[in-house]
Amino acid sequence: MIERHYKTRELARILGIHPDTIRRAAQRGELESIRIGLDRIYAESAINRWLGANLDPAVAALNGRRQTRPPSNGREAA
Repeated sequence: MIERHYKTRELARILGIHPDTIRRAAQRGELESIRIGLDRIYAESAINRWLGANLDPAVAALNGRRQTRPPSNGREAA
């Protein structure tokens, strides 16, 4: 089966975030992307990995998942 891919604006609309947030994540190497001409496309599996790695601690607690990076607010996790 062929995996679903999304363009930057389409993904931003679905996730409710600014397209620049997605572009910056791709530029930093946090979100895998494929360039096709001037466009970037993102595989659904890469999006799921990126979302999992950036899961909010409160959401992670509700889902019973461990957070993959320390909180950025300067406080230790409880």
